Amino acid sequence: MSLVYFVSARASKSSESLVNKLDTLLEVLGIRKLARPAITALIKVHMGAPLCTRYLRPFYVRRVVDRLRELNANPIVTDTTGLDLDDPRGTADKYLRVATMHGFTPETLGAPIVIGDGDYGNNVFRVKVDGHRFREVSLAVVIKQAEALINLTHFKGHELVGIGGAVKNLAVGLAAKESKFHLHYAEKPRVEPRNCDGCGVCVEACPVNAIETYSESVRIDPHLCIGCMACKVRCSKRAIKVVRRKSVEEVQLRMADLGAAVMKTIGRDRLFNLNFLVEVGWLCDCEHREQGWSDLPIVPDIGILASSDPVAIDVASVDLVNQAPGIPGSKAEEVGVLAPNVDKFRAIYPGVDWKRVFVACEDLGIGSTSYQLINLEASRR
Repeated sequence: MSLVYFVSARASKSSESLVNKLDTLLEVLGIRKLARPAITALIKVHMGAPLCTRYLRPFYVRRVVDRLRELNANPIVTDTTGLDLDDPRGTADKYLRVATMHGFTPETLGAPIVIGDGDYGNNVFRVKVDGHRFREVSLAVVIKQAEALINLTHFKGHELVGIGGAVKNLAVGLAAKESKFHLHYAEKPRVEPRNCDGCGVCVEACPVNAIETYSESVRIDPHLCIGCMACKVRCSKRAIKVVRRKSVEEVQLRMADLGAAVMKTIGRDRLFNLNFLVEVGWLCDCEHREQGWSDLPIVPDIGILASSDPVAIDVASVDLVNQAPGIPGSKAEEVGVLAPNVDKFRAIYPGVDWKRVFVACEDLGIGSTSYQLINLEASRR
């Protein structure tokens, strides 16, 4: 059974601000063990998509940076590019522009921002993993610098796997484009020769030179291809085909495998997870339909959870959200789960069993679905 620490969003004076309470959580997680000169501490965040208004606020990240600076550590704020090269976060340059729009800059954070998988998502290293589906995955090369990882997660729902929490922020958030592609799609892009006129637009679009002209068509080398989808997006003839995974459980198993690879690389003793249960939405912060958007939160603000166990903290987060009353007028009311003590995420995504992800993670030794919740404010009273 893993320990999960909790502080409430309720405040009646400055010392009870969630920003100040964050210090308490960092202390109980053992942040002081990072008090070694120049230790590199990665701070994993998601900086949101364009027109998304529900994402982790930069001032929380700044407080973590400040605490690490006080310990003489070297903090680096990081995330990775989105799957599609052409999407609003598809390259490092595009993502940094979104980050700036949302208030994430080196000046506001007090630390450099490094897009961990490079300019085009191909700055990676490979990790062997004995997973449910994967035997080897590609992760962002920035992880190799990490002597510690602080995983800051805006907790919310997710239409593909049910929950967007600490596990997803690690597993998908630190995966390179190729691993993200294998998570979502069954095979690398392929060419339909009868639709292809050999124009070469896809050849020019490919950032890794995985496409070459062949006869009157083109061919894609699946071993070089990183699955960035630039060829498919640019092809006006619709000659590039991909096949999405239809099984939710298959995606969840692969996400667990990615989580195992990250944990193998970092080590649980160097991982600090904090889930922010504020502005809890039913959509992921990476929602890209119509360039991104956010809805009303589904429950009132709850607080922040902290744990060294990414599985336990996510299960505890789900339980707290489900125990809370829904917000009238929100998606919770739309699907009939305003009452407390009902499974809100199952109601919002009826075809998705969010528990499968965490059982799959538990099977791989990433963490435990059993936890003890410790209310730090109750213990002080």
